Amino acid sequence: MYIVTGTPGSRRAEIESGLSNIGVNAEDYEDILCGYEYDKSEMNLSHFQRMADHKLKLIKQYDIKVYYDDNPFYVKLIKDHGVFVFQPVMSEKYLKEFETADPFFTCNLQKMQFDYLENLEDSEMKK
Repeated sequence: MYIVTGTPGSRRAEIESGLSNIGVNAEDYEDILCGYEYDKSEMNLSHFQRMADHKLKLIKQYDIKVYYDDNPFYVKLIKDHGVFVFQPVMSEKYLKEFETADPFFTCNLQKMQFDYLENLEDSEMKK
């Protein structure tokens, strides 16, 4: 098993610590495949496409067949490349914690997946 993360390799110790805190230790996975280095203060929406391309390259390079990601943007891209992709659905409480703390935190994109029906009318759905 590989851990594929968008977190840069320079923060690998944080990743390992976080995994250990939830009971996942080095003997439980082959390697941690990190994201490219970037400065979060310079991050914009184009980051998601670059990171998706980076993750897809790693997935192909390591012949990963099953992949989990909370970011619907990455899920949408990777699902069409011969990979079984699963997206964990985050609770409203979890999403609200990050809503204001970090607008680029990828789980924030899930909100749009579940609220889109609120603005539709029944007549629009029959089209």
